[in-house]
Formats: sequence, structure tokens, C-alpha cells
Amino acid sequence: MLFEGSDLHRITTTRYANVQKSLVSLRDKYESKECTTSAFLAKVGQVYGVVLA
Repeated sequence: MLFEGSDLHRITTTRYANVQKSLVSLRDKYESKECTTSAFLAKVGQVYGVVLA
């Protein structure tokens, strides 16, 4: 499957927008004390694709 330059830009922009949206949502929950620091950091890691054992 080949991508044109404009397609690749759209994919990366969409991915970035979804990551930002998730991070803002997590930050809001953390600031309103809906989750602990460790839960917040674990979820941020999941958004970035980091797997903690």
C-alpha cells in the first residue's frame, strides 16, 4: 500500500490530535482529583504506547 504525501500528513495530524485530546481529558480528570498521580501517569503512558509491567 502506497501513501501520498498528503495522506501521510493527514494520518499523522489525526493521530496527534487524538493524543492531544486524550491528554487534555486526563489532565482535567487529574486536576479535578478524579484520579491519583500514579493512575494519571499510567494512563498517560498508555496514550503514548508505553506498557508498564
